[in-house]
Amino acid sequence: MSTAAPSSLCSGYKQVEAFGPDDEYEDEEVFYVTLDMGNIEPTLVPSSSSYRLIGLDSATPFLQLQGTILKGRHDMLLGTELIFTDDKESHDWNKRSVGYVASTEQRIAFQEVTLVPKLSSRKGKEKVTDGDRITATDFEDVAPTEDRVVQIERLTGLSAPNARASRTRKSAATPKPSAAPRPKRRASTRASTKARSEEQDPHNTDDDDDMYVDN
Repeated sequence: MSTAAPSSLCSGYKQVEAFGPDDEYEDEEVFYVTLDMGNIEPTLVPSSSSYRLIGLDSATPFLQLQGTILKGRHDMLLGTELIFTDDKESHDWNKRSVGYVASTEQRIAFQEVTLVPKLSSRKGKEKVTDGDRITATDFEDVAPTEDRVVQIERLTGLSAPNARASRTRKSAATPKPSAAPRPKRRASTRASTKARSEEQDPHNTDDDDDMYVDN
């Protein structure tokens, strides 16, 4: 008993001899992005035969040239950059010409970074799968930041540390209540008998001196 072979492994599809034009299946659009690698471009790029670019569509793409790791940042340009290419047919360097390729408004600025293992106690937890230990990686910028510059200037004596405002300590002891003022006693004054005796009566005409009458 013979059975017919199925025309397709999945229902709803049919076998064709040739595919149609690519325009009917997908619509592609090409974008050009310039890569700015700063100071390492004249020295490292000509000596590198290959590179690795990861996360081009992400916020922080990474680029690897030989043993150098670069971290990128998207920069939106106000104007338009024109992209040209060398004319491969021209062999005379004195009559070198370039051909226009495209224009772009996107640029990625790269900066050299150093890979530092992330500690589990401070920055993250280590992942352990099937006995293989996978340690997360942290990216640290090589270029000195503002804080590092300030620390270096303080060590070399170029700048003095910021003066701190003096702190006033608050006493926790409660003030003692002041004692109530005591009423003052008036001292009794006694008239001196001697002073009274020495007072002269204005009506007394007796004098100690005798009065003589000259006959």
